[in-house]
Amino acid sequence: MSFSERRGEVCPHCDRPLTGPDGEPRELDLRYDAIEARQRVRLREVLLWGVPTVAIIALAASLLHVGGIVLAPLAALVHLLVLRIYLVREARRYLGPVRRLFTRWVARLAVLWLGVPGYAAMVVPLAGIAVGVATFAVLTGIVHVYTGWSLARERAGQPVLAWEAVLLGTLATVTVVVVLAVVIAAALLGWSVAAVVEWLRPD
Repeated sequence: MSFSERRGEVCPHCDRPLTGPDGEPRELDLRYDAIEARQRVRLREVLLWGVPTVAIIALAASLLHVGGIVLAPLAALVHLLVLRIYLVREARRYLGPVRRLFTRWVARLAVLWLGVPGYAAMVVPLAGIAVGVATFAVLTGIVHVYTGWSLARERAGQPVLAWEAVLLGTLATVTVVVVLAVVIAAALLGWSVAAVVEWLRPD
């Protein structure tokens, strides 16, 4: 691209100039470009060592008959920490408070609703390996794509979209309802067992 062409270049999203008065890329835009490039590199690294690691864990879980009730939450928690601390940590620093909140909770809820059942399935022989690897890859991709998309909109000065708020609110509401239902069901079960034991106790 020639010097004169670069001077007239504007962002297709917000119409802000992509170059400074001298026709060179703005420092802030270069910083965003560098962040996006580094996150793509980290994505490849996470998939490179994460996929075989999950496959080995799934194989061991199916052979050792490790309970999914213990393995799934642990695997989901470790995955979430890797995503937050390594994959998207730098990008999140350049997000506003609202977008930072959205990316944090979208990642958490995605890991909860997709990661926990996906990793629980790793105890199934053979098929569990494919499910575990797919769960790892899909969740990593979701967090990477959504964070990168949010960073691009933050860079362009564009607000959070309505469907993002609706999606996050729906997932959060469903999560709260399910948790309350589980707690109530557990309490009723405990009360029922106690009542049966009391009824069977000899006078």
